[in-house]
Amino acid sequence: MSTKYILSIDQGTTSSRVVVLDENSHLVELFSHEFDQIYIEDAVLQDAEVIYQGVLDLLNQAIHKYKKENIQAIGITNQRETTVCFRKNGNPITYSISWQSKHTKEICDTWKTLGYEPFIKKITGLQLNPYFSASKMRYFLDDDVVKPYVENKDALFGTMDTYLLYRLTKGKSFYTDMTNASRTMVYDINHLEYSDKLLDLFNIPKWMLPEVKPNQFEFGYYEGIPITAMIGDQQSALFGHLAFQKGSMKVTYGTGAFISNKGLISTIAFSYNNEITYALEGSIFVAGASVKWLRDQLQIIKASSESEALALRSQKRMYFVPAFVGLGAPYWDTDVRGAMFGITQDVNKCDIAKATLDAIAFQVKDVVDVMIRETEIPLEEVHIDGGASDNGYLMQYQSDLLRCPLIKPSETEMTALGAGFLAGLGNIYPSVDFLKQQQTIFKNYYPKIKYKEAVEDYNGWKKAVLSAQSYK
Repeated sequence: MSTKYILSIDQGTTSSRVVVLDENSHLVELFSHEFDQIYIEDAVLQDAEVIYQGVLDLLNQAIHKYKKENIQAIGITNQRETTVCFRKNGNPITYSISWQSKHTKEICDTWKTLGYEPFIKKITGLQLNPYFSASKMRYFLDDDVVKPYVENKDALFGTMDTYLLYRLTKGKSFYTDMTNASRTMVYDINHLEYSDKLLDLFNIPKWMLPEVKPNQFEFGYYEGIPITAMIGDQQSALFGHLAFQKGSMKVTYGTGAFISNKGLISTIAFSYNNEITYALEGSIFVAGASVKWLRDQLQIIKASSESEALALRSQKRMYFVPAFVGLGAPYWDTDVRGAMFGITQDVNKCDIAKATLDAIAFQVKDVVDVMIRETEIPLEEVHIDGGASDNGYLMQYQSDLLRCPLIKPSETEMTALGAGFLAGLGNIYPSVDFLKQQQTIFKNYYPKIKYKEAVEDYNGWKKAVLSAQSYK
């Protein structure tokens, strides 16, 4: 009897992956490729056609190797907020605007001046910020290249999940899911529908937006294989960890860092079994990207993994605020830029590497502290994933700062697993309990340094951020 499989498409900020999961929910193989983003001043852009063709190639490789008849379903997870404007034939009209881009800030500033901010927060649970999709859509609508297509009703909007689905189904399916919709800044997370009031305020035509569906749905077919799940990447990682109990949290250390805590209404975590689960989330704009900066711009390391050994050799305390594109939660300051503090003549690359890794841990603590304060729920454990979770120095220091255990699963591709689990539940995976039984832990981290030392370090970080914010 042939083994049955689930395929999970994980479309990220700088790479795309297709993961193959077996009947025991174990990762069998990963197909991946990287792509370049386009940087023009404050604009961070992507070529949606290049991304689609890359995903298509990976998907076809997986189907060819594991055979169409053995693949039971496909799930899709994606970088959220990144917005594509495309024609009804599927061709992109112009470059997509990345979630990292800040060049729509002027639009957000205008909306803030007009007093929209409290209204937006109440309806969507989100801060008014160029990070989310609404200002990107408005920017497209003001673009002279896009305007003729809109006038001819030959222009559609979608986050990357919608665009991939549309192309894979040859234009038959124009859908998104609740988690991606909840990051557009035009979706009412209380009434579970697009907000006509916000669409009118922003002057965004509703007909350009995809229909919103639950995370589990028969979204369409590719080569006869049903696409049965779609979910935003951070929510997918939360589902992949199966971290559903109160007081649990997950942190994904990727290009940015994303912290999710089930419980408080701020964004939709997932819809499963006809039940909507909400989460409180904080987003850090620059995490792993700062280590990449050490490698590519400063060239003090050849591989990101070298940062751990350098940090362990450092003997100095200095601070680096990596605000390359501003600061995310809880500061939401798009104007601040990067700065280093405590530099003396004897500072070396070890100290810079350590300060860079420490900055990731400090930013996570910034967000976690706000979550604990707002929810009044004690933090019991943190589930970790993402590339930087392989850095032992960073994870140990993170545990030191948060004063709680960090749990690193044996499987690292949690984002892909979440979409795969959702696609497979009710199919080859009988229940969530079945999935939990398959989980194994690779390593736990526990606090080692004294509480007083952790507090002193963090107080220094807060002073560094204030100093950086004062220089604009």
